[in-house]
Amino acid sequence: MGYFEGRRVLLVGGSEGIGRQTALELCRRGAHVVIAARRQGPLDEALALMKPLAKGRVGAVAMDIVDRASVRAAVPVVEEQLGGGVDVIVVNAGSARPGYVHELDDADFDAMIAVNYAGHANVVRAFLPGMMARKKGDVCFVSSALGFMSMPGYSAYSASKFAVAGFAEALHVELRPHDIRVSVFYPGTTDTPGLVNENASKPRAVWLMESDSAFSKTHAPESVANKLLAGIEGGRFENFPGLDVWFIWWVYHWFPSLARWMAHDEWKKALAKAEAEAKAEGKQATA
Repeated sequence: MGYFEGRRVLLVGGSEGIGRQTALELCRRGAHVVIAARRQGPLDEALALMKPLAKGRVGAVAMDIVDRASVRAAVPVVEEQLGGGVDVIVVNAGSARPGYVHELDDADFDAMIAVNYAGHANVVRAFLPGMMARKKGDVCFVSSALGFMSMPGYSAYSASKFAVAGFAEALHVELRPHDIRVSVFYPGTTDTPGLVNENASKPRAVWLMESDSAFSKTHAPESVANKLLAGIEGGRFENFPGLDVWFIWWVYHWFPSLARWMAHDEWKKALAKAEAEAKAEGKQATA
């Protein structure tokens, strides 16, 4: 019997990307799964993919995680669809809109903090009392590689993901006496619809810094989903999608000064390359 077989799982942010693949894998493993997201359309599409794989109950709930009232109202709906209280919470909601800190719109800046961090806290705070009463459960927060390091163009996003990691760190200790295990997952760049949206606003120098990095790698969502679930099952606090992200974490953890020196050097080169490209394009335009 697998770890997730028969467990009741709430997967927030389960309509697309990593979340959708995780929901599908949970269905294969025999879990009861309810996915939640803000938009009903993508939820319906994901649910249609889940049903043929399901060995247990499946469902979907439209929920705005920024709105505490919306989240709290969803608690009895989720429990009804699962057939009981939640055993596992995976909070995967979030989005990134790159941009330089002095150029980023106020609305985008505020939204990333609200969704990527406060939304995670809202979900857990709403469903936690039931878990504490039953004295069992798993809570997994999906942060980002930019939740333990950062880079230009991602100030608001990275801050929100650092906040998720800090929240998880506190709960990891606070909830242990209640037999609730807490983990944090740090995905790197993953081939998802969210990445397409993210790339649409990415400054050219940021593109160059990423693409020229020796550690730049795009992960498949299926692989990431399996690593996420392995982390929950194994009871590890910090989890990574692959050795590439783990190695970056290791360098930042043990050699932070070296990591920052490397980042400054890479950014300097990226800026120079972007400036050279812009000058070349300008000459071509006037030729």
